Amino acid sequence: MYEFFRWLGLLMGYPLQLVFFKRKTYYEDKKEQGRFVKGGALVVSNHYHVFDYLVNLFLFPFRKLYVVMSEVNFRRKWFRFIAKFFGGICSNRDVKGMKFMDESVELLEKGKLVQIYPEAHITLDGQMHSFKPSYVMIALRSGAPIIPVIIDGNYGIFKRAHVIIGKKIYLSDYCSSLNPTKEDIIALNEMVEKKARELKEELDRRVQQDKIGKKCR
Repeated sequence: MYEFFRWLGLLMGYPLQLVFFKRKTYYEDKKEQGRFVKGGALVVSNHYHVFDYLVNLFLFPFRKLYVVMSEVNFRRKWFRFIAKFFGGICSNRDVKGMKFMDESVELLEKGKLVQIYPEAHITLDGQMHSFKPSYVMIALRSGAPIIPVIIDGNYGIFKRAHVIIGKKIYLSDYCSSLNPTKEDIIALNEMVEKKARELKEELDRRVQQDKIGKKCR
């Protein structure tokens, strides 16, 4: 039943997202990583707006995108019902424990696609904030690659959202231990965050380049 409602929601939402988001997608290297993802992968994305998930939902065709969400959302009964068929994973910041990490690892090991926002909140100043490192342990434990996805959050009927998909990052290439030290985790987190910021700069550069190109036509 949940899959039926999920596909129904996708079909109803598809024409609306074409109008409201008008997404243009760029790639760091399309040959290495495009919109089609095989097997398990952890999508790491910046977070400007609640619409970010909807953009990523339609970004990867034919894949169910499980997403780590704040427990605040799950306090609403109607949201809990929707989250069940859209793949919501509850991250409870009020309770000690990492159940959401275990659930994410299990899904990735089954070849699923999981998304997490390492900033852990919506940023309202248009800037990318510091990453929280929980996704590092998820990636290391599961062995799944990280796919960085950066969005500019330019939503609206008369606007256009822009996205860039980065190349896969295998943290096992930088750390082979399943029990990394605190220093290892900090270093891996800083490396991925640096990559995300570089992709944001590249996205801004390409968007600006397109604008200049249109003016010259």
